[in-house]
Amino acid sequence: MTDCYRPPGNETLLSSPASRATGTAFLLLAALLGLPGNGFVVWSLAGWRPARGRPLAATLVLHLALADGAVLLLTPLFVAFLVRQAWPLGRVGCKAVHYVCALSMYASVLFTSLLSLQRCLAVTRPFLAPRLRSPALARRLLLAVWLAALLLAVPAAVYRHLWGDSLCQLCHPSRTHAAVHLSLETLSAFVLPFGLVLGCYSVTLARLRGARWGSGRQGTRVGRLVSAIVLAFGLLWAPYHAVNIVQAVAALAPPEGALAKLGGASQAARAGTTALAFFSSSINPVLYLFTAGDLLPRAGPRFLTRLFEGSGEARGCGRSREGTMELRATPRLKVVGRGLGNGDPGGGAAKDSQEWDP
Repeated sequence: MTDCYRPPGNETLLSSPASRATGTAFLLLAALLGLPGNGFVVWSLAGWRPARGRPLAATLVLHLALADGAVLLLTPLFVAFLVRQAWPLGRVGCKAVHYVCALSMYASVLFTSLLSLQRCLAVTRPFLAPRLRSPALARRLLLAVWLAALLLAVPAAVYRHLWGDSLCQLCHPSRTHAAVHLSLETLSAFVLPFGLVLGCYSVTLARLRGARWGSGRQGTRVGRLVSAIVLAFGLLWAPYHAVNIVQAVAALAPPEGALAKLGGASQAARAGTTALAFFSSSINPVLYLFTAGDLLPRAGPRFLTRLFEGSGEARGCGRSREGTMELRATPRLKVVGRGLGNGDPGGGAAKDSQEWDP
């Protein structure tokens, strides 16, 4: 389209064979891992309805899997686009598909941020545990996240156009539009959420390590999961948003300068970095499985809930209703309690909270 701002060099999503090949490989791997993985998460949590209500973390994980699974269903379209070097759908399909992708991206980022905040509150404010099980709170949070994602994804459809009936690509009417759009996308979808995730998990890890029980096997398991989520979030999204920043700066630079030319060259890398961001939608179920270890065969579908709520929260809030339920539901804990309670009334409970090992 002639009215679109074009970076110097006329580079497009399809200009680099290496970027196309890398993007195709990442998309195929993401679909192979992510579709069954997120399907398992949905199957495990959608039908699980405990008597006192589904924990907030389990609800957030369920909707995170739904958002990730929805975007992974679109991978055949993008693989066909990169292989055939032609968009398989029309102009409306170009806008609609990329709107769904942006919707999933924002929903996934927001749910990940809420998970980190919930985990932090459950460990640092254990008296809030019963309130975090409130169905009304879960409904309000879910509504807020999906509405925010619906609104934040609108620019992805507005600025997406079909070039020459074959190339579905961003089309900004001016350099200013390009700089503002790309900068705000990176700020809202990466900088602010990643700052929240990193801050929350730093506080959580510091609290877990400072607790008397934090060095046990469960504390180590949670620490590995926390570190893996933060690392995966940062590594998989950083290249995509790095391209955004380079292009935003280049759009405001002099057209004949080195920065402007760098922005044009970075456009060719967008296919590979976007596919790598797709891979982030498939990595979370893999992290859950690797972190669960021997918890998976013993806890079954509940291993997801145990990872997020049954680790530090149950032990750290033994006087809350939620913590009491988790402790009573652990047969191994009862055995330890009976063994220590002989001749030591009241002492077994304190010991139990330190040696609990699901």
